[in-house]
Amino acid sequence: MLSSRRIMDGVIEGVNVGGNCSGIPTPQGFVFFDESYRGKPLVFVGTIGLIPRERNGQAMHEKQAMPGDYIVMVGGRVGKDGIHGATFSSEAIDSGSPATAVQIGDPITQKKMSDALIKEARDKGLYRSITDNGAGGLSCSVAEMAKESGGCYVHLDKVPLKYPGLAPWETWVSESQERMTLAVPKEKWEDFNNLMQRRGVEATVIGKFTNSGKCVVDYNGNNVMDVDMEFLHNGLPPRPIKTTFTRKTHEEPNFECLDNLTDSLHGMLGRQNIASFEFISKQYDHEVQGGSVIKPLQGRGRVNGDATVIKPRLDSNKAVVISQGINPSYSEVDTYNMAACAIDTAIRNAVAAGADLEHLALLDNFCWCSSTEPKRLGQLKRACQACYDYSTEFGTPFISGKDSMFNDFKGFDESGNPLKISVLPTLLVSTIGVMKDARKAISIDPKFEGDLVYVLGRTSEELGGSEYFAMKGEQERGKKYIGNSVPQVNAKTNMDIYRAFFKATEEGLVASAMSVNIGGLGITLAKSAIAGQLGMDVDLTKVPNDCIRNDHILYSQSQGRLIVTIDPKNRERFEKIIEGTIYGMIGRVRGDNQFRLTLEEKEIVNTRVDKMAESYKSTFKDY
Repeated sequence: MLSSRRIMDGVIEGVNVGGNCSGIPTPQGFVFFDESYRGKPLVFVGTIGLIPRERNGQAMHEKQAMPGDYIVMVGGRVGKDGIHGATFSSEAIDSGSPATAVQIGDPITQKKMSDALIKEARDKGLYRSITDNGAGGLSCSVAEMAKESGGCYVHLDKVPLKYPGLAPWETWVSESQERMTLAVPKEKWEDFNNLMQRRGVEATVIGKFTNSGKCVVDYNGNNVMDVDMEFLHNGLPPRPIKTTFTRKTHEEPNFECLDNLTDSLHGMLGRQNIASFEFISKQYDHEVQGGSVIKPLQGRGRVNGDATVIKPRLDSNKAVVISQGINPSYSEVDTYNMAACAIDTAIRNAVAAGADLEHLALLDNFCWCSSTEPKRLGQLKRACQACYDYSTEFGTPFISGKDSMFNDFKGFDESGNPLKISVLPTLLVSTIGVMKDARKAISIDPKFEGDLVYVLGRTSEELGGSEYFAMKGEQERGKKYIGNSVPQVNAKTNMDIYRAFFKATEEGLVASAMSVNIGGLGITLAKSAIAGQLGMDVDLTKVPNDCIRNDHILYSQSQGRLIVTIDPKNRERFEKIIEGTIYGMIGRVRGDNQFRLTLEEKEIVNTRVDKMAESYKSTFKDY
């Protein structure tokens, strides 16, 4: 019912207001377009914060609500916005979907609340435990914290409301934003409340934590809920479910391979999933707090990078590197490979920026569809198996995550026929790592004429679900080319490359590096040249590969690959470090505007950096 432009503009504005208006930088991001998201677009937002290891002799990661502690709600008031927000995010959209499921944000209230709680009340030890009023509102935050004490008693009529007229159950489950639930010792309530009042933050006692073994909720003297804690948390009966899996097979695309691929390279640079989204990055403040090191737009050519580096503490050279990997188009063939590639891509992007594989952790963000159907559950099972297999192989633990099921739309087409649109089974994997020295972070832009260009990793016939196949299908009268050869991930081989590359960065041998992602080598080389505003001469014959066509070498999306530039004087040492891995020295950085790719002495791409930049930035230039 809404245009794609309207949806995108709303998402961009919401991310801006939710983050920057609270004084939080937005240094990273990506966009991915597919027709399947028209019914229910997906938005992923992640946040990083710091806590002290300890305060007043207490470990700050430990929290314990005690019997007798006041249940205190802090921050915004409760309204009808956000009722069934959590269930809404995991059910199909249809004509009966409630408008009230979407919360109304107030970042100023949130900022005042967070500053008062974290910068003052926490360090003064004025509360024992704290939980966000997120999914399920008070019903979840209070009940979860009550596990710590053994029970709770809530006076629901004391909860501050935005307006009258809410039923008790609505007050209990509303997910109105900017609220926290705390366990405040009785003897510290007066000091806590005085502090909140001075900071303009509303705080209300709505009950007590107990050790009764029950969650009891009272409304105007009437008992509206009385449930055993054991049943509340462990009473959900098992649901027998079945999974099936049959790997999809598609007709293999069959189209002519052109001798000259210059036009196709320009076409690929303009694809929505490859083109510059600078218009989004420029709307966000990534410099607030002053810790930006590797920024969202990199090089003189201002190219969107795949990873960013920030210094959360300005008095330390330690830094945090963040990135992500997402390849939902591979789900058209096999969700196992989709998940494996998302993990490898997220890790590789961070490694390319200078991260140490030994200090990386992962976060999973599952957005699935029709999750009671055996085939969809089978796809989910395979994706989860890949998460286990590759996180253990890479030694990168999953430390957090989320899931959202039933991302489907059910409605009618223009002729009144029933219509269902399901998102591609989608897994976003985010990486977070700690760098010992932010000064060793690596950007994507080549710096100097004459620098050598290397590719690390092997290029194989792996174009199933690729952007190149998608483009060729669209060019042939709207056909959908998918293919079957989705990339496979060899964790051991890739780890050897990543560890060797990290050692080279630690020795200061790397001038620039970029992970090979959507669009393959051709796009990575082109974006690298655009970022540095320097040309390149590259001989694709020297690329380690087992491809049978020149366009496959250029656009295969094989995993585990990096494009690296180094000073020629460092060649001997660099090759000594990466000895035993798969690599090729494939070209040099030019000092002019020319970009040339050859294969067996035949020129297959001949263009200029400014022309490529025009193609790269043309798709969203009117935004």
